[in-house]
Amino acid sequence: MKFNEAATVENHILKFLEQKLGYEYIPAEKFAKLRELEQEYIIVPLIRDALKKINKSDDETELQNVIRQVKSIERNEDFLNALRYGVDITDSTTRKTKNYKLLDFENPANNHFVVTNQFYFAGNAENIRPDILIFVNGIPLVDIEAKSATVKGVSFEDAIGQIKRYERNARSLFVPNCFNIATDGHATVYGATYTSKQYFLRWRDEELAQQLGGDLEMTLQSLLEQSRILDIIQNFILFEKTVEGTIKKIARYQQMRAANKLVQRVRDGKDRRGLVWHTQGSGKSLTMFFAAWKLRFDPTFQNPKVFVVVDRVDLDDQIFEVFMNCGGKNVERVTSRENLAKRIESDAAGIYITTMQKFDELPKNLIDRGQFTSVLIDEAHRTGYGDYGIHLRSVLPNAFLFAFTGTPIEKAHREFGVANEKHFERYLDYYSIKQAVEDHATVPVAYEARLSKFAIDNEELDAQFDLATAELSPDEKHALIAKFGRKEALIKLSKRMKAISQDIFEHFKAYVEPSGFKAQVVCYDREAAALYKQMFDTLMPKEYSEVVYSEGDRNADNEELRRHVKTKQEIKTIIERFKNPNDPLKFLIVCDMLLTGFDAPIEQTMYLDKPLWGHNLLQAVARTNRIEQGKEYGKIIDYYGMTRNLIESLDFDEREIEDALIDITHIKEQFIETFEKVSQMFVDVNTEDPRMENLRKCLALFEGDDIKQKNFIERFKKLRALFEVLSPDPFLKEYIRKVEWFACFYAAFQKEYGDDASRIDVYAIIAEYGPKLRKLVQEKVDYEGITRNYREMRLDHVAELEKRYGEDDNARARGLERTLVAEITIHTDAHPVFKSFAERLEKIRKDFEDRQINLVERIKQYEALIKDVQAAEARAGEVGLSLREYALYGFSEEYIAEQEKDALTEYAKELGAYLDDILEPLWQDSSRREDLLKDIKRQIQQMILSDYKERLTVKDFPKYLNRLVDVILKKWM
Repeated sequence: MKFNEAATVENHILKFLEQKLGYEYIPAEKFAKLRELEQEYIIVPLIRDALKKINKSDDETELQNVIRQVKSIERNEDFLNALRYGVDITDSTTRKTKNYKLLDFENPANNHFVVTNQFYFAGNAENIRPDILIFVNGIPLVDIEAKSATVKGVSFEDAIGQIKRYERNARSLFVPNCFNIATDGHATVYGATYTSKQYFLRWRDEELAQQLGGDLEMTLQSLLEQSRILDIIQNFILFEKTVEGTIKKIARYQQMRAANKLVQRVRDGKDRRGLVWHTQGSGKSLTMFFAAWKLRFDPTFQNPKVFVVVDRVDLDDQIFEVFMNCGGKNVERVTSRENLAKRIESDAAGIYITTMQKFDELPKNLIDRGQFTSVLIDEAHRTGYGDYGIHLRSVLPNAFLFAFTGTPIEKAHREFGVANEKHFERYLDYYSIKQAVEDHATVPVAYEARLSKFAIDNEELDAQFDLATAELSPDEKHALIAKFGRKEALIKLSKRMKAISQDIFEHFKAYVEPSGFKAQVVCYDREAAALYKQMFDTLMPKEYSEVVYSEGDRNADNEELRRHVKTKQEIKTIIERFKNPNDPLKFLIVCDMLLTGFDAPIEQTMYLDKPLWGHNLLQAVARTNRIEQGKEYGKIIDYYGMTRNLIESLDFDEREIEDALIDITHIKEQFIETFEKVSQMFVDVNTEDPRMENLRKCLALFEGDDIKQKNFIERFKKLRALFEVLSPDPFLKEYIRKVEWFACFYAAFQKEYGDDASRIDVYAIIAEYGPKLRKLVQEKVDYEGITRNYREMRLDHVAELEKRYGEDDNARARGLERTLVAEITIHTDAHPVFKSFAERLEKIRKDFEDRQINLVERIKQYEALIKDVQAAEARAGEVGLSLREYALYGFSEEYIAEQEKDALTEYAKELGAYLDDILEPLWQDSSRREDLLKDIKRQIQQMILSDYKERLTVKDFPKYLNRLVDVILKKWM
């Protein structure tokens, strides 16, 4: 059998789930008998049996009430709560409330784990057939979409797209859904329900992958092993409330790994500390949330207390908001030392958020005697040791101490590392900058030094100062030095700041704004921030920038400095405006605030004019590394000249720092290397020749070579990303014409070699480019011409096929095969005979691959099949129907009696005319799609049940209606 999606990937997954993970496999035909209607997604027989077993109940009335209540849940978040906490029902007689558990978390074997495939479901706007569905106790919790491991141009990304479409068009099936998996057999990713494509990420466990034989098996084991999926549902999914709305999130592998290691250490009770290094931007705050949640609600701990400790009031605000916005339960903010003392002495379980400073000067003889008290210290590289650390340890002598940091230093290793007989454990869990970039959890950060003559050189400071102030008189120089000192005076020199302000403005307009991103300007001090604001306001509208810094000395500050002091609420509003892509606020001007813990994915660039060292520098850099649609790199533009000292100023692995910052010169080198690799694929091609013949010649270079096609896609996408980072750098000038050509050819290539080449939307292909390259292509390249004029081949164009391929039998056979595939696929639902054509086509392919027939016989059989397909299409004309009307006729034949064929012809023509009248081109992409489908269903019901009531009798009308809508969706595009 030929490698294909079902046989190669889908069946492999089913076998693994059944044989390795203990799931019961129920085939689609058998599974369909467990439900009465095709829009049912809660499988009543399975959930009833599970409820009986878990809750030890035989009360049929109560069981029906529970099932009815479960079916009535309409929101995904509400369903997760029902899975976690069960549902309550009230006895109508006694008015007593009883809780029914839907899942048994403590005894995984009490649950019924089922997997089925090709689950036909009648959606709200489309009838779907997910590849693989995971049911636990009759509830669909995970959709797995599997794409072929061998089909060219198809990957796990297509599977993600299919999941996204299913979520839109079959919404009710995804009400109970917890997460989804997409795979092509090579790469496998997972993501929470409704999550954007960019947040589908890989699970990583190299040791397990090696044991099981591959990443696919490792991911299935890690996410779907019976105790693991229960752990994920109970502890590692959350709904975060943001200004933009509620976002569902599932833990990344390093978050779940770290939280579970931490909880296990508390369970074991032997080692009472540990250091978690998760690099900035990788979701450290959520890791702390997951760990605190599981510590608090783990049933094996008695009265567990969790203290989440930060070192600054603004981080106290932030972490508390994170915990509350993520659905934290029993979370309390400790507002005073007195309040902290009460929580330490109390036996009450809870999650308490406080600052490190509150542990200073607590009442004497105050000691926590709790057996399961844990302390999670955020940013432990700053205050997890020293005096504050001593005070904390003295009042919590039995506590488990866990430090979290994104920028570890040696002191943190000494204070929180664990020594045993064999080795010293520096980290309980480790997630590096390099790993985060490889996982696409963060973007790499590009570094560029600009205006080097204004950079501050400490060794040459005197000479630099004299040169910069050459036009000043000795008295003016003396006054400047007296006020600021040489370094500060040089930094705040008016002509320097004006030049930098102008450069920032021009750089932002050229490099950052076209992609829809925003920036921070990091200033030497509060006065410099105020001065930059003045200069920015002369270059751009005032609403483009805001100053954010802390309050200084009210008596010493001048009016200009006081003018920019904001209240806590004002700062919060500014941050919300900055994160809003539609708000005109584009720059945050800061000096110390918003350099740590500030998370705004829309920030792409940081303009740095301040000396930063060590962890402060790395934390500042990390403000730009958050994932955002279209963001390939973060950018650090260094005006001060400090960034090159980064490696010397930090005391951990130099290779990690190299991954934190990538010099822009290195990106240019990557661009040249990638450009050359793409160019090598078009040796002897004239890229100035716009003729169709040249395009066809270029496309023929990739004919029948899946590896070459894949390489071109990967190389072009990399080139496109690098172009976006560099544009509009003059460096690109000598490459730009060829990049235009590559982009134009890519659109034609996708149309020729895409998964369904005849239906690829050129505009969608162009839309996936970055904004700068898209603008270039749209303005300068006639991409529509070369893609739309190219090969819309049909079976009645065989002569054109002969002309194209000439005497090359191999190329001719492949061309005939592709044309047949396209034609048969289009008409598969038109008449049962086309299904037999598909089987014949597959047999010809297989016979040739198995060497049962030679190339000449292959072509001969293809030509015979073409004639039969053409004859079947001609029969549409014989009954007086168009091909689309014949699709309605041919499909409906299966559901009516033979003697009603005459009425069927009339019905198909009338329905076809109705559809032609109300459905405009591209209607499926319009906002009215669902309303139109409802109108169509009503029209079909009216015709069959009323207009043709005496002339047409349809068997199994609900099923017929759903399947007929499938046909309409395929024929009326």
